[in-house]
Amino acid sequence: MLTVLALTDTDSVPRIIRLWAEWHGAWRFLLVFGFMLGVAWVLKTLLFKALNRLAGNTATNLDDTLLGALQWPARYWVVLSALVTAVADLDERDVPVRIAHGFSQAILILFVISMALAIARVSIVLLQHSMGRSATGIQITTLTKTLIRVFWGVPAALIILRQAFSFEITPWLATLGVGGIAVSLALKDTLANVFSGFYVSLSGQLHKGDYIRLQDPSVEGYVADIQWRVTTLRTLANNLILIPNSKLSEAVLTNLSQPAKTLSVGISYGVDYATDLELLDRVVIEEVKNAIGQIPGLLATPEPSNRLNPGFGDSALNFTLNVGVTEVESQFAVTDLLRRRLLKRFRAEGIRLPFPTRSVQIIQPDTPGSTA
Repeated sequence: MLTVLALTDTDSVPRIIRLWAEWHGAWRFLLVFGFMLGVAWVLKTLLFKALNRLAGNTATNLDDTLLGALQWPARYWVVLSALVTAVADLDERDVPVRIAHGFSQAILILFVISMALAIARVSIVLLQHSMGRSATGIQITTLTKTLIRVFWGVPAALIILRQAFSFEITPWLATLGVGGIAVSLALKDTLANVFSGFYVSLSGQLHKGDYIRLQDPSVEGYVADIQWRVTTLRTLANNLILIPNSKLSEAVLTNLSQPAKTLSVGISYGVDYATDLELLDRVVIEEVKNAIGQIPGLLATPEPSNRLNPGFGDSALNFTLNVGVTEVESQFAVTDLLRRRLLKRFRAEGIRLPFPTRSVQIIQPDTPGSTA
């Protein structure tokens, strides 16, 4: 012990070793902390298993989602409970003031972080549940989740700085207010993307999973996510397109999933001018109705229609068959299978699909020796 005390008087020994030498109850603290940490972890595991079993018997999945959201904060609470118990077991006479102060800081930091994390996660879950039940169909995006975390994280950081480290934040807030102007000018484009993404998320006109088509640039795909800087589109070829939020908010786009995912698809074809149009209409509509239930994605409503549009062509009567499909991605398989069925039926009914033809008139000269 004399050797250890002698070492603590030298400046060459690290500060943590000197504190360890001054603290006579260190091993007792570590033993109690480790034991209580294990006990608290087992109790947390058993408690969450019991709560998950109870939540599994309810009709709603809100309680299951809330329990899942509280898993991470519960880990902080396990460490916090073990630390509080170990500190309470210490003899104040054996604990240096600096170590006692460090324990109080650690307890405060763990408590604030765990509460901010728990409140943020619960807020996200409740917001998701509320949006899922609303008629608007708005879904929470990554940008919204980030803003919620920042909303609760900023006051938590200020509390830690003020209470745990006695950091006076008022002058810094004033400095940040002045410096924020310069930062906002430097990050003008980034902030424009952030606020544009927040507007797009809450406008209710664009949801995750919607299929959209932009005119400029000419791209289309499913909305995979709206993040703080870009919106991600997933194309039918399973590729990702990243669009800055500011560009998306200004673009002219068509939302093919709103107000409903179902849409009408036109199938163009041409028949011979000598075709019996009443027979054609009966055959086409009959074939489409027979295909309902056999072709995945083909809808009975709206009723299929066979229109003489665009009308008279150079060598054929051009029709458009309009049918309803469940969603954008279904239209390709539906139109393919319907064309195959119609071609087979046309051949059986003798309805001819003409090839392009052109009449050439040759004018002979009226008298010998004349030129055309």
